[in-house]
Amino acid sequence: MGFTGFPYDLTAEAVAASRQFVRTHGDIIAHHIEGVPWEETLRGLPFPKAMLEEWEGKKLATPPGGKVYLAISPGRGDLKLAEKALPLPKELAGKSYDDPLVKQTFLSYCQRSIAFFQPDYLAIGIEVNEIYSAGTGKWRAYTELHRHVYQELKREFAHLPIFASFTLHNLFKNQGGMLAEFKKLMPYNDLVAVSYYPFFVGDAERLSALDWMTASFAQFQKPMAMVETNDEAERLQFPQSKIVIDGSPAKQRAYYEKLLALARERKFRFVISFIHRDYDALWEKIKGHSPELFIAWRDCGLLDETGKPRPACRVWQSYFELPLKD
Repeated sequence: MGFTGFPYDLTAEAVAASRQFVRTHGDIIAHHIEGVPWEETLRGLPFPKAMLEEWEGKKLATPPGGKVYLAISPGRGDLKLAEKALPLPKELAGKSYDDPLVKQTFLSYCQRSIAFFQPDYLAIGIEVNEIYSAGTGKWRAYTELHRHVYQELKREFAHLPIFASFTLHNLFKNQGGMLAEFKKLMPYNDLVAVSYYPFFVGDAERLSALDWMTASFAQFQKPMAMVETNDEAERLQFPQSKIVIDGSPAKQRAYYEKLLALARERKFRFVISFIHRDYDALWEKIKGHSPELFIAWRDCGLLDETGKPRPACRVWQSYFELPLKD
């Protein structure tokens, strides 16, 4: 059970407090890194100093003796550039995921990331079923990239669990072709790796979607992991679109009770809560230049914006204190 090191504010105090919380209330750390320094990787150059400093900071949140889950991604339909990196090289401009040079470069990035973080679990794609919605051509190109990188890495890191994650909320709502296509990728996934935010699903099905998930992937007989999740703990209205998420502490508690009971019963490899504390303070600083969607997770913390534990935090802690099962 664990978290990302996502801070609730940009201050040094908030960063330190966030690291301390995730080190003491979890035994796995998730490093969620989207985008690639394509130029540096293609040329074999050192990664940007600012990026490596950020990576070093991520390591500081690792629980003592804890596991490391590393999630990296080439993008969600197009090549995504890492923050702080050099511009996209001309050789890769406009290239699809199945281009040989793209495959070679992304494989090299995965190898360098493994060397740096020494992960116990590795995602080489984040919420990749979203690429299916971007078009069949992009999806086919991604699956070719995924298969290639998975097979090459397994030759070098035979015992490292490697996979791509999917969003349960969108897979559950769409099913059909999206589900069928992701299942075709399962021979190249060592885990059933799930990202789930139940506030994107209607109240009547937000908990039963978990049971649908286990039933839908039972045929593969592979371990499951909840690689990122949270639930809304307050009623939230989006400022511009006026969409309302009707969250509450009681709903959040019920979700974590369901999730963690299922994880224990089904022996999930791990469960990651992406946000540990509401980031009202951070949102006030970034809202002027951030997509409106980013507010959706603001009030998902196990701690509220003042640092007070919610009922779901007590549920989390009660499971965390149970002995680990083989």
